[in-house]
Amino acid sequence: MSDTLIERFDGVVKVTFNRPDKKNALTAENWLDLDRVIDEVAKNPADRALVLTGAGGCFSAGADLAGGLDSETNGKRPGLTGREQQSILHEMRIVNDIISRLQRLPKPTMAVVDGVAMGVALGLALACDLILASDRARFSEVFVKRGLALDGGTSWSLPRAIGVRRAKQMAFFGDMVDAETALSWGLVNEIVRADELQTEGDRWARRLASSPTTAVSLIKRLIDNGPHTNFDQSLEDEARSQQIAFTTHDMREGIAAFLGRRDPVFTGV
Repeated sequence: MSDTLIERFDGVVKVTFNRPDKKNALTAENWLDLDRVIDEVAKNPADRALVLTGAGGCFSAGADLAGGLDSETNGKRPGLTGREQQSILHEMRIVNDIISRLQRLPKPTMAVVDGVAMGVALGLALACDLILASDRARFSEVFVKRGLALDGGTSWSLPRAIGVRRAKQMAFFGDMVDAETALSWGLVNEIVRADELQTEGDRWARRLASSPTTAVSLIKRLIDNGPHTNFDQSLEDEARSQQIAFTTHDMREGIAAFLGRRDPVFTGV
């Protein structure tokens, strides 16, 4: 049985971590699959939105430290990321590259979180543009309880999502944060009933995939870059982005649909 399920439908690429008996702890296979899929989505115009989720009522309990550090395959130690056993520094740089490319992917991304999202899995979720969570979702910066520092980009992404003091609270104690608290803190976009999560997640994903791909890519870059520039530069960046958007077929379709009083049908070009 594969540790990762990959589905494609209506322009959506849905990646499901598939080890529910282990709370979807991330294996070398998961990292290899993420590495490949992120590259495919970046390059394939038919892939217009990426979704990460987990099987069996759980997103992911984080890295599979026991399996990655101790297991052997055909006499070779696979390591955390599938490139054979090596220094944790090099393992983390591989993970970091995957998460960085996820965060910078020029297409919309979403994490659909049921159950727990812990450690580096929380980093994966926070690297996505949107997080839709179930009412039983729980989030934890569990590293401190393992005697570890932070990883998964959470030292950067978590305080930007919930503020420095709450990020320190999560990181210092490693406690679980429930769905309602996560919503009130701004960690997630919305919460829905657990039995409706995947249906609602697919609905959100289809909306993302049916959006004007270039415009969404420009919007994503503008918002992500906003905190790192000044107001005047943001205005100039908007002007340049609008110039690009005006060259697309989707922009012409959007205006035609507005004038024709109908819903637009965007094709991503």
